[in-house]
Amino acid sequence: MKRLSVIIPMYNVAPYVERCIRSLEDQDVPQEDYELICINDGSPDHSKEVVRTLQNEFSNIVLIDQENQGVSVARNNGIDRATGDYLLMIDPDDYVLPNVFAEKLKILDQSKVDIGYTGYVILDGQLKEEYRYDPIYKEDKVISGIQYFNRYEKGKVEIRDPHRSVAIFFRRSFFNQHTIRYLSEVPYLEDGELITRAACLAQRVIFINTPFYMRTTRPGSATHSNLFNTDRARTGFLKAANNLHIFKLNKCIETGQKEFVNQSIIHFTFMFLVSVKIKEYIKYYPQLHASLKTGSLRKLDNAGCSRFYTKIARYYNLSIHFVYLYWVLFSIRHSLKFKAEKLFKSV
Repeated sequence: MKRLSVIIPMYNVAPYVERCIRSLEDQDVPQEDYELICINDGSPDHSKEVVRTLQNEFSNIVLIDQENQGVSVARNNGIDRATGDYLLMIDPDDYVLPNVFAEKLKILDQSKVDIGYTGYVILDGQLKEEYRYDPIYKEDKVISGIQYFNRYEKGKVEIRDPHRSVAIFFRRSFFNQHTIRYLSEVPYLEDGELITRAACLAQRVIFINTPFYMRTTRPGSATHSNLFNTDRARTGFLKAANNLHIFKLNKCIETGQKEFVNQSIIHFTFMFLVSVKIKEYIKYYPQLHASLKTGSLRKLDNAGCSRFYTKIARYYNLSIHFVYLYWVLFSIRHSLKFKAEKLFKSV
């Protein structure tokens, strides 16, 4: 039994994965106490060969080789193979600071939590810090996942990458007890769908201060590609919204749990709509309407949601036209504001 299993899905990341793995090996706990599970998701580059070479140097690296099935299946296969008390997801183009695991694991063991949130730093293309997430956590006791979200994340639009599952420690037995796995065929924001279900069910949650996870900006990654505006992404958003609706009906017993899930259902429904480009909206409208208004998402419940998602649901329940028009106007206003700020800085 290991103390920690780090899950690393790999696809076309050969230039980055060695940096990632070496950062994970440069830690203050014995190699036999944790494992790095690298899942080669049918990558056409030599990511697998990089890992095989590193296996000659480090004894705690496990390599899983699979046909390309997407990041969700890759992570799930890693979770199924894991033996650690805790799981930590990491993207292979990211890395962690040295000698941080001992302190984090000590806190996790003492608190006996389901989820241990941590801070993170987002780096620009030159690996310079451009954003830091490190809220002041003064709780003197463990709280629930819903309480954590409501106090530290709800309605805070300034938070970047709020739907991540990286930089978070999950108790493996908690995942297995509730059969929590990533939803397949959701190629964009799949983290947010999983973290909604996990946080909803978690009764013991803490935040561990001092960021250690360094999030990089890589051209070609899903976050920085044109994937958002594809049919594949749109299908994934719809699947995530419907899956969360089913989860709400079958797994959410308390009112607070149902209200917590409402916001993510609205979020993925909204993503499904706005992933359609403006010039294609009229063309796709019949398909959008049929997908949304004839099934379980025909009406959205905004109870417990932040102001933004309350407004989105209200517009949606009137007409999806209102939602899309609101998004177009919001985008134009945001673009003009960004250009004005950029011009002001250049003066």
